[in-house]
Amino acid sequence: MNRKYLFLLYFLSWPLAGLSSAPCNAQSAAGYPSRPIRVLVPYPPGGGTDIIARTVTTKLAVNLKQQIVIDNRGGGGGNVGHEITARAAADGYTLMVAISALVTNPAVNPRTTYDPVRDFTPLMLIARSPYRVVISPGLPANSMQEWVALAKTKPGSMNYGSAGSGSAIHLAVELFRIQAGLSMVHVPYKGTGPAITDLIAGQIQMMFAGTLSAAPHVKSGRVRALGVTSLTRRADSPDLPTLAETVAPGYEAFEWFAVFAPAGLPRPLIDKLHRELVKTVNDAELKERLIAGGMDFVGSAPAELSDVIKRDYAKWTRVVKETGLKLD
Repeated sequence: MNRKYLFLLYFLSWPLAGLSSAPCNAQSAAGYPSRPIRVLVPYPPGGGTDIIARTVTTKLAVNLKQQIVIDNRGGGGGNVGHEITARAAADGYTLMVAISALVTNPAVNPRTTYDPVRDFTPLMLIARSPYRVVISPGLPANSMQEWVALAKTKPGSMNYGSAGSGSAIHLAVELFRIQAGLSMVHVPYKGTGPAITDLIAGQIQMMFAGTLSAAPHVKSGRVRALGVTSLTRRADSPDLPTLAETVAPGYEAFEWFAVFAPAGLPRPLIDKLHRELVKTVNDAELKERLIAGGMDFVGSAPAELSDVIKRDYAKWTRVVKETGLKLD
């Protein structure tokens, strides 16, 4: 009798417990945030991700009326910061501003200890930026068509640089190489800056670079821009053709910047954070700064960012399998 009685009590109390959790979540969202928020940046201070994170969180802190502390955790191509975020409490007090490497790293390295789809709560895709295709100015190529034709006459002897083995730029060039039918040698660097230096010196012949990194060198004539990796031409460089319209139909590759929380963040907190992020990124000054940096402002809903993560992870995993790419 006692066991049956205890079971009956448990059975009757179970739905009540489930119902009582909703007001708790609503109350915690209403009182959130009650203490400072940590925002992880998986790279050292001063880089593009750090600048965007500080720009966004400065305004977000005002909107939330709470202090936000930036925590730079560089290392492992971003994996150190990714892993810390994945293992943090899903209470809204740990967020992360990450880039495409969140998806490309595990696509390349099966030993990565987080899953980009399961281990994070997507909050907002802030902005994205295509790459510029730049070559050494001493090469006899003034268009993407001429570059591809030249590279095909020298299979295996053209070098291309990247910001590191397995980086988003590395995979973007590999996807282009597959579609264009090219054989090239990858030369990894510890960042875009050193790669551009060697491109100017003629040590490598081609690379993909972000707008901010490439623009001053293109303007000075130290490198030559041949194309852009967006599907359509850019308003800031309308004379620069896309790879899709020249040598690689349908080709598209972007670096993106987005905000995440650990997996399992309660829905009321997701909704509140997204509402505050919308107010933050719709600030005219912030939008202007993003666009001036060669980025496309997005300001997505959480579900849209979730779709981007799933789609990109499948895309880059396929590229890795097709090329047999391994970390250098």
